Amino acid sequence: MLLITGEDPVLTEQVCDGLSQRGIAHSRVDAAHATAERGNLFQAALDARATGIAVIEPVAWRGAAPPSPSPSADLLAAALSATRAPGVTSLLVVTSRPDGDEGLRRIQRDGVPYIVLRPAPLFRVLPLGAERALRDRRVLIPPDVADAFKDAIPVEALLAEIARAVAGETAQGKIIDVAASTESSVLEVLARAGARPELARGLRSRIGRWFGQAIARADGADLRIDGVTTDAGEAPQRTPAEVLTAAGP
Repeated sequence: MLLITGEDPVLTEQVCDGLSQRGIAHSRVDAAHATAERGNLFQAALDARATGIAVIEPVAWRGAAPPSPSPSADLLAAALSATRAPGVTSLLVVTSRPDGDEGLRRIQRDGVPYIVLRPAPLFRVLPLGAERALRDRRVLIPPDVADAFKDAIPVEALLAEIARAVAGETAQGKIIDVAASTESSVLEVLARAGARPELARGLRSRIGRWFGQAIARADGADLRIDGVTTDAGEAPQRTPAEVLTAAGP
């Protein structure tokens, strides 16, 4: 059982959804409860018979300002304390902390088997369910859109790294930078979804938009595919404000 907590409720929820889709047993603890004097993360680890602790700290999103405020020292301390619960054998931290950060040094000094993942700026593919609707469909990618996402990775790439770490496929005691690559490019992400992405310059992309062809555009941290209708049963995208409300105080 993986016990997961995080300061970024939007990303933490997406990580939990990704773990559920992969059939990975986990339980989420709100960050405020994790650092409480009683009923904290250590107690939650005992109650859940957890074998691992995961902490999702604020990370960068494409097109957004750097994470603010700084990661919580209290939450990291609570996670390190929880690793001392019977049965807990590992700590996974997703963070943007730089080399030399005191929090990273504390993890390394503590002695618990750990893995730290530092992702490049993240992006989402919207609308939700677009991947299923795009199978064998041409999607026009304006060059400026492809360029806008060249240094970012899809959330799915981070989820895959987390799944590998939880499965024991990643060596412990390491800080791993999850960097952008050709495999995380907009064209490759859409191609893996079964679409037929095509770079379309100037007039080609404008004509495609007039005729209702699927076309990508950058919208902050989102790669939006216009001209795509997803399944009627697809859940609507929750905004950060809605997720914060659902997470509670």
